[in-house]
Amino acid sequence: MKKTQDSSLGQLKRSRRVSTELPTFADGVRGVTRDVSVTGVYIVQEQPCEKKGLHIEFWVDLKTPTGDLKLSAEGEVIRVEKVDDGRFGIGIKLLRQVIQSVDSRLA
Repeated sequence: MKKTQDSSLGQLKRSRRVSTELPTFADGVRGVTRDVSVTGVYIVQEQPCEKKGLHIEFWVDLKTPTGDLKLSAEGEVIRVEKVDDGRFGIGIKLLRQVIQSVDSRLA
């Protein structure tokens, strides 16, 4: 009998990543995204972040043709590494996310 791979797990592992640099703010530290997918985000910032396995709250600023949006999210840190330019890369698995409109009159 041949083993079959769980298709939902396979889909999570193969989620398409989009390379993009968007401003972020994670647990009090500013950074920038390196890539984003439907299941996670990779953030690069100057200071180290939480350790692997811990939960982190963050947001990503989004500029769209219809106005500014903010992606507020919570995720699990799955990877923390020092990147080649001395900054820190944080791989985050998304657990919860909400997209909110940003009222430009309040900015």
